[in-house]
Amino acid sequence: MTGKCLFSAPYSFLPEGVLADYQRVMPTIFQEIWDRSDLQPDPMVTAWVMNPGQRFVITGDVLDLFPNLLVLVTPSTGTNHIDRQACEARGMLVFGLLDDKAGLNTISASAEFTFLLLLNTLRRLDIAVQEVKEGRWRHREDVLRGNELYGKRVGLVGYGRIGKRLARWCTSFDAQVRFYDPYVDDDDFPRLSLEEIFSTSEVVCVCPTLTDETRGMINKPLLESLPPHACLVNTSRGEVVDEADLVAVLGARSDLRVGLDVLPGEVTNTHLASPLIELHRQGRIVITPHIAGATVESQSKAALLALGLLKKYLEAS
Repeated sequence: MTGKCLFSAPYSFLPEGVLADYQRVMPTIFQEIWDRSDLQPDPMVTAWVMNPGQRFVITGDVLDLFPNLLVLVTPSTGTNHIDRQACEARGMLVFGLLDDKAGLNTISASAEFTFLLLLNTLRRLDIAVQEVKEGRWRHREDVLRGNELYGKRVGLVGYGRIGKRLARWCTSFDAQVRFYDPYVDDDDFPRLSLEEIFSTSEVVCVCPTLTDETRGMINKPLLESLPPHACLVNTSRGEVVDEADLVAVLGARSDLRVGLDVLPGEVTNTHLASPLIELHRQGRIVITPHIAGATVESQSKAALLALGLLKKYLEAS
């Protein structure tokens, strides 16, 4: 392939060897891009490894900036930041980490963070840290008193790479694991309906891939059925949970505890207008800025996997 590659994901922490590997495959421009305004037209770009955390969708007008673009690679499992139909209409191929499942299984950052967020919804470490910052030391123990994971019924919505890791780790904490995933069987844990997961689980972790089937899947009836003082954790995509329904249920139920690493509208840069942000400011829920996968190791592995997918494409061309 002639031309050059645009690598627009975070790269300052990548080992020099990774940067050199890209240059050996094809000339590569490294430029961290978050906003649409940072993009400049370039007819020499024929391959693009994009930032999965960017605040815009790669639509037809974006693709027009690179008239000779042939292939896009996202170092992520999600592709909701890419207009797949616009790419298909232009004959462009799109690859993501799901196209290298063996390599993807070496990345555990998102699962580790989900487990961290799960424990925080039970123990509210974030509140404890803030208490010391404000000069208090067990002055408000009723606020600081949490719950154990031991013995809890944990429901996993989505039983892929992340769900299976969570199942092992929760079991190590002597929790009772069950899952919902219509496409997976596992003799070690019971598979329940989505309704059963929500109505019988004291902790629910939402970790499916965002698809047309899963978009808005977590709705008001499910949320209302959660047991008293249940915890809900979402590190999938914000669009999997119906935002308006979640806000309404939280307004009616002060007992629910929620930890979110994702919000609706991230790829259109409208997420900070979410009403869930105000609930976070009030301390009702915990929101983190979609950092489940943000580790040096995971992003370095993802960059190498993306390069492998690009090389495979070039060899086949």
